[in-house]
Amino acid sequence: MASVAVDPQPSVVTRVANLPLVSSTYDLMSSAYVSTKDQYPYLKSVCEMAEKGVKTITSVAMTSALPIIQKLEPQIAVANTYACKGLDRIEESLPILNQWANTDLFSQLELDVCLKE
Repeated sequence: MASVAVDPQPSVVTRVANLPLVSSTYDLMSSAYVSTKDQYPYLKSVCEMAEKGVKTITSVAMTSALPIIQKLEPQIAVANTYACKGLDRIEESLPILNQWANTDLFSQLELDVCLKE
């Protein structure tokens, strides 16, 4: 009997990160962060120290949490399934999530907020 490969459901975190609005906003902010670091050498050195600290803390945290994550993997999979269903509903009700971030989009959002006030 041939085995059938089952495509695992992508994690809700991956799905959110791949939403056009989220990924393009991340790209805009990342670009601004790098540009700011390049313009201000003192700020760059502070940011690089902070980045190194975050990487170290993250590494230690992941090493410590890995056994717990592995033990809770079935529960995490169930939670991911429910979270993905919730994200499906959110995407249906907020079509803006499937638009790319740009200055025009942010200007329109700002205008909408002002008009509601």
